[in-house]
Amino acid sequence: MARWRRLLEQMASDSDPRNYTYDEAVTVLRGLGFLMAPHGAGSHRAWRGVSATGTVVVIGLVDKGHGTLKPYLVREMILQLRQHGFLT
Repeated sequence: MARWRRLLEQMASDSDPRNYTYDEAVTVLRGLGFLMAPHGAGSHRAWRGVSATGTVVVIGLVDKGHGTLKPYLVREMILQLRQHGFLT
């Protein structure tokens, strides 16, 4: 099983996702075919992917350079992935 898929399953089953880094979330999103949208200065990044139904899905993350993501960002990412069929 691919590393990104194991990470995705771990994130999805974690009731308190406090220890995930931006790089780990990016690994999952890239594994699902997401690409980073162009951005200006600042730490907020938008990742865009296309669902099986053709819907463009945008997931926002904050790249702090080091440290962990806020738990709400991981929960929102997983929710979006579930809603759009990337995660069953």
